[in-house]
Amino acid sequence: NLPLTKGSSGTEIKDIVNDIISEAQKIKKSNKSMHNKLEGMKTEIEDLQKNFEQAKTEARLDFLTGLPNRQAFDKMLKNRTGEISSENKNLCLLVIDIDFFKNFNDKYGHLTGDQVLKFVANRIKYLVKGKDFVARCGGEEFSVLLPKAPLSGAKTVAENIRASFANSKLKDTSNSKDLGILTVSIGISSYKNNESLISFCDRADKALYFAKNTGRNRVATEDDLAM
Repeated sequence: NLPLTKGSSGTEIKDIVNDIISEAQKIKKSNKSMHNKLEGMKTEIEDLQKNFEQAKTEARLDFLTGLPNRQAFDKMLKNRTGEISSENKNLCLLVIDIDFFKNFNDKYGHLTGDQVLKFVANRIKYLVKGKDFVARCGGEEFSVLLPKAPLSGAKTVAENIRASFANSKLKDTSNSKDLGILTVSIGISSYKNNESLISFCDRADKALYFAKNTGRNRVATEDDLAM
């Protein structure tokens, strides 16, 4: 482009103005294109973030029952015990195990066994409060965290869960076949400030073994271990 000087003719001035207008339009068009690209990238990033969050959520869910899995339980356990240590409140852990589930699977098959696991998961979730945390921690074992619950209150919750199963008869919905009664055994521990998570969970596990070794279809607490 020619520089605009004092002696420039009208035609030259007009050409320069036209060039400026043309360049401005190109810049505007380029900016619009860039804006559209940025908007497109923003949408892609948002979609990726949603997919990532969904993947993280799915990674913490048990594929069969839809309950949180062991990974999610471990994270919640760490969070809950951290809160208890700072606020000096109660926290109890229930470890629930289906009695003789292997025999049940062998007798009726794994497909029916899977349906029973779903039933157990839904029943436990229904019987606890909204702030209580229920997870499937593997096989036929489920765990429940009861924030603010003393050991006596946790035992009451556990007894309600145990009785709910013991007083119900199972039926195969596909053929109405009577599957009998399915019972559970439950161990309970109460968190002690600043103790290790391993110690907290170990007492619940030992209480569960005590319940199973003394007849099953029963609830045992950490206090029973000292008897």
